[in-house]
Amino acid sequence: MGRGRPRKTDPEEVLDTAMKVFWNKGFEGTSMSDLVCATGMAKPGLYACFGDKESLYKKSLTRYYENLGTPLLDDFKNSKDPLPIALRRFFEAVARSMLDTNCPSGCFVVNSLVEGTSQHPELEALGKEYDQKRRDAFVKKFEDAQKNGELPPNIDARAFGEFFSAQSLTLGVLGRTDACKNKLFSFIDVAMTALPS
Repeated sequence: MGRGRPRKTDPEEVLDTAMKVFWNKGFEGTSMSDLVCATGMAKPGLYACFGDKESLYKKSLTRYYENLGTPLLDDFKNSKDPLPIALRRFFEAVARSMLDTNCPSGCFVVNSLVEGTSQHPELEALGKEYDQKRRDAFVKKFEDAQKNGELPPNIDARAFGEFFSAQSLTLGVLGRTDACKNKLFSFIDVAMTALPS
């Protein structure tokens, strides 16, 4: 029998699959064999399409941030709702993403930050870059809320922005430990009590 025609591989689907492998196992914990097994592509094909393992990791983390992180952050930044409503909606969206059984546990960016020191400096820097974007968005949101009279004039809006930004990181860590819905949403309830009125 003659050989069948080679299976066409969608690079977008392959990247989604690779993203979930890295998200679950981290950069160091993922081997090229893991990626070959998960994607169904041979090593030469992966290298030709995406570059080496480091390049594929960068593309995977960027895809995660752009497809999952950016929409949540944009909704928060651009919301015209009062700060407490926009903030709770952001946290609850993060919590729901932590509970999505179709995805690995936790937040890929948070996982990358935790793994950071064992990574190549460029990979560590990429995780920090995406983390900084989130922190900057929170600080600006809180500073704008203070200017608009939603927050007292005598508080440090930047410090509060940094604090609440860190709570979204904490949700990512809790998600990695398989926290249940009640724990995640209880955490949000308590975090919201720190918002000055």
